[in-house]
Amino acid sequence: MKKIIFILLLFLANPIVKCQIADRFTYMTTIGTGISMEPPSTTPFAWQVAGHYKLSERFSAGIGTGLSVYEKALIPLFADARFQLTKPRRFVPYLQCGIGYAFAPGEDANGGFFFHPSVGVQYKTRGKTTLLLSIGYEIQNLERLKKYENSHYAAEFREKLHHNLISIKLGVML
Repeated sequence: MKKIIFILLLFLANPIVKCQIADRFTYMTTIGTGISMEPPSTTPFAWQVAGHYKLSERFSAGIGTGLSVYEKALIPLFADARFQLTKPRRFVPYLQCGIGYAFAPGEDANGGFFFHPSVGVQYKTRGKTTLLLSIGYEIQNLERLKKYENSHYAAEFREKLHHNLISIKLGVML
């Protein structure tokens, strides 16, 4: 009889545990661009999505991916950490840092190191939605195959690119 009561209590407690765990997860998506700090100066487009697990009231960590378009399209995969500088209220400043690697889906490019620290502010709307605005510094390395042809010869070589830019992103967090 004790086993049946214990199993019944586990089943009854399961939705409560799931609800508490679900409240600790947040999902965010951002779109942005940047201002290049050095050549090659390509204005990028970036879309990212990330999931975070709240380790405390103000600190969360997670993983993310997305699509970045420089000379070539890249798919970053990164670990992300986020720290809110004040207790939760309507406007909250935060620090965020993503680090990882970007993969190139094309044949003539290789991805490279990805690093993106940023500072931002989040604005809590009436519902569960939170709006995000951030500014940061992004480092994205990649390698691409460059071809040159004229009437006398043809050449092919690998070019290593290092993008360093100030990024501006807008987003939504649920």
